[in-house]
Amino acid sequence: MNALSVGVKFAARAIATVVAIATLLLASGCGSGSGSIGGGGGGGNQNFSKASLNGQYAFTLRGIGTPDNLNGFLFVEGGVFTADGKGNLTDITDDVIENSTASLGNHPTGAYFINPDGSGELTFSFGAGNDFKYRVTLSDDSHFYMVEDEGFNTSAGSGEKQNVAAFASVPSGTFVLQTHDLGATGFVNNSKVGVTTWTAGNIVGTGDVLSSGALSSVAINGTAQAPSSTSGRGSVTITDDTGTSHYVYYVVNSGKLRLLNTDNLTSLGLGVAEAQSAGPFSLASFSGSYVFGSAGETGIVDGIHTVGLIQSDGAGNIMDGSFDFVQDGNVVTGVSLDAGSPSKYLLDPLTGRVDVTLHLSTAVGNEKVMYLVSPSRALFLVNDPTNVEDGTLDKQTGAFSNSSLNGQAAFFMDGLDDVQVLFKDRVGTLTPDGSGSLKTNYRSSFFDPNFIVGGFQDNAFSGTYAVSGNGRATAQFPGFTNNMVFYLSTANTGYFLQADTGIDIGGAFTNQAKQ
Repeated sequence: MNALSVGVKFAARAIATVVAIATLLLASGCGSGSGSIGGGGGGGNQNFSKASLNGQYAFTLRGIGTPDNLNGFLFVEGGVFTADGKGNLTDITDDVIENSTASLGNHPTGAYFINPDGSGELTFSFGAGNDFKYRVTLSDDSHFYMVEDEGFNTSAGSGEKQNVAAFASVPSGTFVLQTHDLGATGFVNNSKVGVTTWTAGNIVGTGDVLSSGALSSVAINGTAQAPSSTSGRGSVTITDDTGTSHYVYYVVNSGKLRLLNTDNLTSLGLGVAEAQSAGPFSLASFSGSYVFGSAGETGIVDGIHTVGLIQSDGAGNIMDGSFDFVQDGNVVTGVSLDAGSPSKYLLDPLTGRVDVTLHLSTAVGNEKVMYLVSPSRALFLVNDPTNVEDGTLDKQTGAFSNSSLNGQAAFFMDGLDDVQVLFKDRVGTLTPDGSGSLKTNYRSSFFDPNFIVGGFQDNAFSGTYAVSGNGRATAQFPGFTNNMVFYLSTANTGYFLQADTGIDIGGAFTNQAKQ
């Protein structure tokens, strides 16, 4: 939440009325803030309802709100809740870190609705009319994307259904760990990825940390406390060569944890731990075509978004690749590998660490340090002297053509609109027809760091698309953008970005399962 909205949880929102009025003025000035909470529509899957959200869920997100200073804009949030399938939220625990202040273990009441297309809204109520609203779009009854959109700030994230059977004991097994830490005032941004073994509450492992433009190998140690038997919420301490970090974790299942850094004076960090499988590994474990999406900080927050594809031969060589990215508002599309300088990878069979060195046609090198979750998935960071960028990579399956985009997908995007000087987050649906036409319906939430106000708008556009044989697709939405770039991992699922000058916005999309 922003400085005002966190005040709901710490004290009172002193000047919310002033901000609300300013939001309306800003909305009329830039065409945003319609305030509708109706459904998305647009064809495709119309089989969702309140009953689609039923059970216990964990979520995490990151956002920006009313500031004290540049880093004070930013917040991270996580928690758990139970949906009853009828529109009521109970057993909510909400954790927020902002403005060097931790507000942990809040317990609001809640409600929700779900539209037929899977879009909807969660409301957390803290009393006295202080409600926090989160726009969501479900891909199925176990997964959703979300943005915060009550008009005072913006954020983006996702949630997943919890397996309550995994609450019975402290997490155990080998996990690939990834964290992205936006350092609080006076501290530096950093990214970490590695592999850890959790045994009876003790954690050991190894990894890589990118901090202050330098990559270093680190030993990892830590301890984990058992989660709550009712919420799956626990605590973990991670120590490496760069220092000690404390996290709240939320159990999704025995193979996945979501992490929120609680070192409020030094950090604004989120992370994930995913169970590693199929080890020990070999060069052949990393074989085939993979697509990826990554984002991070340059000299500014959300200053870079990248999507792309790499193809490995399973013998240490990267045979092909394609990249599209926006950095500080500058667009670079269709980057290929340099045929004159072979791209290679090295793989550690014990840890699943894959060091991918890419030589690009732009004459700019790119090194990705990956840790395999499995031969089909990896978490990675980009070794870059100026940026702190990390992401996920998934193996492609199937052949690709226009028919690969057919049916409805849930999506989110986040980032920075440098043209309007707005932080923007989007969540909604994409509905392609398999023949080159598509529609999108989404909610856009924004925050203006100069005028210290936010707002939101519901949008609907129709356009066209074309899919290449390697899974790269482009789309044009007249009145919105002519430069949307997709990379498909499977039909209707993958990563994408808006390749417009001055727009640092990207995200992911997931095929909606029929209910």
